[in-house]
Amino acid sequence: MFKTILLNLTLSFPVFAFSQNGYLVLKKKNRHIRYFWTNSRITFQNNNGEWIHGIITDIHNDSFSLTRESIRYTLYGTDAIHFSGYIFSLKDVYALPTKRELIVHDNGQVRVILGHEKFVWVRNGFIFQVVGAGYVGLNIANDLINNDPPFEKENIKGLAIGSAVFLIGTILHWRFYPHIRIGRKYHLEAVAIPGKR
Repeated sequence: MFKTILLNLTLSFPVFAFSQNGYLVLKKKNRHIRYFWTNSRITFQNNNGEWIHGIITDIHNDSFSLTRESIRYTLYGTDAIHFSGYIFSLKDVYALPTKRELIVHDNGQVRVILGHEKFVWVRNGFIFQVVGAGYVGLNIANDLINNDPPFEKENIKGLAIGSAVFLIGTILHWRFYPHIRIGRKYHLEAVAIPGKR
């Protein structure tokens, strides 16, 4: 029991040491996954689907203030433009990128793209769609080359298998969402420290 309390205090000390007036914590059920504190950068997707990137300037009980950061790439290097005065409620945060995803600044807009994620083509159903469509297409092409009707009774089984694999891939593609969605499994909490304003 004492070791657990000591370990929790040791792990939480850097958060308290570097935060000026609190911090945001991303939790997976009751386990702490990631911390954000004042003067740290955060990228999130709001409820409208727009990705927002900026520097946290203040943390309140149920919201945080943000200075939006827009980075533009020119021939002479990078140019960062800051827009201050934004306040977001924690309910405005729909999703956060995973640590493996890449944040891209494109003409002043922020996009989050897949990075070095394992098995992403399987998880998003693309492989199943390609294999299913290829199997159906190959069966039909072979039957046409041999001057056989492609939809005969003995060919229906192969076409049904290919179609089922393609359908599984399509369902996986519809359900695939690579980001950390705030909701049942993950939630974001603000911890404001009194007296640190």
